[in-house]
Amino acid sequence: MKIRNIVRGLALVGATAALLPIGSAMAAGPGFDGIQVDAGTTGTLSGCSTGAVCVPLVTGEGFLQQEVTLAGETFIQTIIIDPLSSNASTALDVSSLAFSDMTFIEMSGANNGIKGMQRLRDDPTILNPTDTSGNLFESTTQLLIGWAIAGEPTGTANLQITQDFRDNSNTGTAVGATGATETADDFVNKFSLDVTLDSAGEQTGKNMDMLQDVGMSDPTATSVGNDFQRFVIRQRSGGLLASAGSLELGAPSAGTGTGGSVDWSAGDDVLVTWLGQRVNLGGTGSAVFGFQSVDNLSDASEGISTFSTSTAAFSPGTPFAWDTTFGTEPTL
Repeated sequence: MKIRNIVRGLALVGATAALLPIGSAMAAGPGFDGIQVDAGTTGTLSGCSTGAVCVPLVTGEGFLQQEVTLAGETFIQTIIIDPLSSNASTALDVSSLAFSDMTFIEMSGANNGIKGMQRLRDDPTILNPTDTSGNLFESTTQLLIGWAIAGEPTGTANLQITQDFRDNSNTGTAVGATGATETADDFVNKFSLDVTLDSAGEQTGKNMDMLQDVGMSDPTATSVGNDFQRFVIRQRSGGLLASAGSLELGAPSAGTGTGGSVDWSAGDDVLVTWLGQRVNLGGTGSAVFGFQSVDNLSDASEGISTFSTSTAAFSPGTPFAWDTTFGTEPTL
């Protein structure tokens, strides 16, 4: 996969935002939709977001800057793509391209802020629809500052980052998690981060989720294996940890671990980690183990952990525990 060819733009949105004050609030402005690479061209951009009126100001291969008017407000929209992006037969929406960067700056009134989105994508099926490898790299960064956050629902994050990497997994999860028929190693990594900011630009809340799947089937095997590992991290803090709660872990069945309980209040910073692994032992069955830790990073107490050599599940009687504050419980 040609990831190194598209990661060059990762810092653009953040670097732009650092130059702009937070400012006052207004409507959330135009959307990120409606921009395309015209059919039969190389890097020629056109289009306008839903409900807006657009007047191009500066154009070039891989570049478009235009004036956007919506609900009586005026914005400057800037779109940057790879200047070699083209399609001879049909127009291409910029959301499907390997790289696109789009920003809005409000020009009328005294409202400061920025609305930006950057997309990176490497999907073999774009150039070869018959490719069934399932390989994919996709990263989206969205930034909403000042006027851009005002019209969004309460709790919407100012900074939203999602990343998805898949290698040899056309189901979006590793082979061992789905019982799929591939007999090959595969790898999946999913990451998301939401951050909320106050009017001074200080962080007020964070949600972080990370999932990693590893399918460990032998690609030379004549039958499907089920060796599989899943690793999960979930973190909630500040205004994105809305209510108090607790988790109690049982004593470990083997290895190291403390068991015990962790309590938190609304607004604390809590980190939960879970790991499960299953290994096919052939005629002797399968071996399963699980690990979990919980830590309230806002207090001085040590975190807790537990370990099992027979299960990774959250069912009654196991040493593991889950709270929906951290999303859906993971499974092996």
